[in-house]
Amino acid sequence: MYNSTITIKDIDTARGFVDKMAKFMDTDITLNSGDYSIDGHSIIGIISLDLSKPIEVILSDNAPSELIDIIKQYA
Repeated sequence: MYNSTITIKDIDTARGFVDKMAKFMDTDITLNSGDYSIDGHSIIGIISLDLSKPIEVILSDNAPSELIDIIKQYA
């Protein structure tokens, strides 16, 4: 399992994030913010979060290193 904190500042950044996550549909990507937990593949879920606050990312155990490298770009 991999955990990190990221920042998504606006809808364009959220769209880019989801586009990149779409390449990893076999990996569970969970985003937590406050009391909310959403699927990291969901643009609707991401834009429903308070983007002014950091977002915790949790990746499943089978997360490829390429995905982890992408997540680090948002840290």
